[in-house]
Formats: sequence, structure tokens, C-alpha cells
Amino acid sequence: MCKVSTFVTGVCVGIVAGALVEVMVIPRPKTRKTAVGKAMQRMGNAVDSALETVAEKMN
Repeated sequence: MCKVSTFVTGVCVGIVAGALVEVMVIPRPKTRKTAVGKAMQRMGNAVDSALETVAEKMN
């Protein structure tokens, strides 16, 4: 029974160590703001403001 618990403990320590190494080696993706993304944001804001203006004129 002692051998089984030692094996399980070793497996758990290996999993945790592997996860830590993966976090250190693989960087998280950074958000990149491209010209296309900025243009799409501006267009979305323009459409929103246009719709608000039209809604105000109709009321």
C-alpha cells in the first residue's frame, strides 16, 4: 500500500512540475492592436452614434 501512495504522490508532483514548466516556457498571447482592428472599432462607434441620432430624431 505504501508503494501505491508513493507512486501517486510522484505522479502528482510530476504533473504540477510539468504545468509550472509549461507556464514559464509558453508565453501568453498579447493583444495586438492593428490598423484594421482600430478601423473596425471606429466604424462600430460611428454606426452606434448614427443609430442613436436616428433614434433621437424619430422620437
